[in-house]
Amino acid sequence: MLRISNMVPPAMAEISADEPADVAVLSDQPQSRSALTFMVGLAASGLLTAIATITLLMGDGLTGENNGLIRALLIASLVISAGLGGILVHRILRVARAWRAAATGARLHLRFVTLFSLAALAPAIIVAVFLGVTFTQGMERWFSQRVVNTIENAADVGRAYVNLASGGLGGDVEAMAEDLNVARPFIATDPSRYAAFLQLQGERRDLSSVYVIDRNGGVIAGGSLVDDAVPYHAPSPEAFAAADQSQVSVRFDQDNDRLLALYRLSAYNNAYVFVSKRIEAGLVAQLRQFETSVTEYREARSQQNSLRGLLGMAYLATALLLLLGAGWVGLTSATRVAEPIGRLVGAARRVASGDLKARVSVGEERDEVDALASAFNRMTAQLETQRRDLVTAQEDADNRRSFIEAVLGGVSAGVVGLDANGRISALNRSAVHLLGLDSGDLIGRRLIDLAPEFAELLNQPRTSQAPPQRVDLMREGGSVNLSVRMSPEADGGLVLTFDDMTTLISAQRQEAWKDVARRIAHEIKNPLTPIQLSAERLRKKYSTEITSDPDTFAKCTDTILRQVADIGRMVDEFSSFARMPAPRMAYADISEVARSTVFAQRLVFPDVRIEVEGADQPIALISDERLIGQSLLNLIKNASESVQARRERDGEPKDGFVTLRLRDLDFGVQFEVIDNGLGFPEKDRHRLIEPYVTTRTRGAGLGLAIVARVIEDHGGLIELDDAPGSAPGAVVRFVLPKRGEDAIDPAAEHGAGAI
Repeated sequence: MLRISNMVPPAMAEISADEPADVAVLSDQPQSRSALTFMVGLAASGLLTAIATITLLMGDGLTGENNGLIRALLIASLVISAGLGGILVHRILRVARAWRAAATGARLHLRFVTLFSLAALAPAIIVAVFLGVTFTQGMERWFSQRVVNTIENAADVGRAYVNLASGGLGGDVEAMAEDLNVARPFIATDPSRYAAFLQLQGERRDLSSVYVIDRNGGVIAGGSLVDDAVPYHAPSPEAFAAADQSQVSVRFDQDNDRLLALYRLSAYNNAYVFVSKRIEAGLVAQLRQFETSVTEYREARSQQNSLRGLLGMAYLATALLLLLGAGWVGLTSATRVAEPIGRLVGAARRVASGDLKARVSVGEERDEVDALASAFNRMTAQLETQRRDLVTAQEDADNRRSFIEAVLGGVSAGVVGLDANGRISALNRSAVHLLGLDSGDLIGRRLIDLAPEFAELLNQPRTSQAPPQRVDLMREGGSVNLSVRMSPEADGGLVLTFDDMTTLISAQRQEAWKDVARRIAHEIKNPLTPIQLSAERLRKKYSTEITSDPDTFAKCTDTILRQVADIGRMVDEFSSFARMPAPRMAYADISEVARSTVFAQRLVFPDVRIEVEGADQPIALISDERLIGQSLLNLIKNASESVQARRERDGEPKDGFVTLRLRDLDFGVQFEVIDNGLGFPEKDRHRLIEPYVTTRTRGAGLGLAIVARVIEDHGGLIELDDAPGSAPGAVVRFVLPKRGEDAIDPAAEHGAGAI
């Protein structure tokens, strides 16, 4: 038998009762108890049935003397058989319930039970029917009229032979009694003559012995007439009773093969004649046995219905025993075959579900099923070992992958793995962010479909020594400059590593513009001063001497001086951008700086409503107060000019506004300059903080660049965005972090240099 185990080899254990229905099997312990009970009950019922049947058929039951005991034995056998039938039905119902519950092996078990039961029941039913027909026909033939007539005729023949044998002896005894009555006087007067007469009477009738006896059996005269005569024995009381009725009492002496006759002598005073005569050896016993058999047959015939009932009960008990035994053999045989296979199927299902610890125990039969169980155990042990190794390897790989993912997730560089077909096999968060993709399911998609800008790069020859190449991605809000390095893999795949070089390129561009600004400022300042001095001298010396067209002369000199002043201011901006001073950190009230800046700009732009929010309470921040004020001034000036430009273009907004909003946060101070002007363009918006990049027709494009430089020097970040809501406008937002006292610059007490 096979039992499923949850333990590793060699330990084996049986499936517990709380296993799922698809792996449940019947327990062996209840089956062992029921099997023992069934075998004991079957043996007891068979023994009772055998005793009752033998007793009935041996003749003791034909006379009716032991019919009560036989009936009791058969009833007890039937009761036990009924109990055995209950046990068998219970086991069959368990198999049926397991089949309805879809238990493992239940269908095969039920099929085997049906097959083996039919194979065992068919011969049993045939034998039972054959025995029933045989018993029925035997009973019918036994008590048929033909048999009754034959037995009665045989009884008549026997009686005729007995009468013939005994009837002649009776006549001889009566005749001899008449002679003895006549010779009575001689018994007393001449005893020897009487004895000779008595012997002569016996020899004449071929008798073995002749006696004249009294009522008590005492011998008065006579004796044995042959040499090997049987010793004298007194007649039985029944013989005396029959003789007293004036009848010749004839009896058979079965032990000595002779006839005994007793007759009363009427002439004597209470005397009897008692004679014996030899007959054929064994004839008396045969006659007596025949007489007994006829008597028993008559008694059996008189109890025919009762005998039929007993035989029917014996047949029923025997048939039930055969059927129960055959059914039990079929059920047991099916169980021995189906349960091991069912347990093996259950173990296989557990293995299929991932439980490789399932084992089946090997029985003692060492048959093919046991060989299959041993092979199954070896297979599951190997699978478990291999899976353990695979799990260990997978855990190591997962740990390495987790480590690599953690490393890749923490780096700012983007990493993308491509297979031989150019489909994404792996990428980190930085790559998703740099490529501007949604964080959906990107694995398996082609990179050129998501970022067509990589098509030219991917079509190039793949070499491990290829230098980094630049890829410009066009996304909403501007372009992103990436420095991409390709690393080919052995399987035809490719690993792309790229960094965002936009800030670096912007910084490089700013450094280049600083150098250009220094050169332009140096080259322009040298001729600018002589031009200004010459124009002032011409206006001062010749303004009174020009009489032909003095107005034109004045306008020309004023234009020269005004343009020189504008060029000077532009050169100053170039110089300021090229030589930004280091900020001098000190405690400053940002609220006061904001209020002062807004007040000054209200005077410059009286047609624009300029407000400040969040400056009601003092906000302390370690910063360069002059640089912060200059930055806010530039931002408010740009916002006001944008409002005026929109009004000139569209006639709107009639109510132009600029709002400076402060927020005192835990980690720093947030500044927002909001307007309802023209707003920022969508394309390349981030490049507006670069030098000489502007959307205005006039201006050098250094205002936002200087502001961004100041904010960067203070450790902050600047952001350009659209105005909140659906209305046109722009927002410039930046945050300056709060610093500790160690950030205060001692030189700030002596003032800051000019921009």
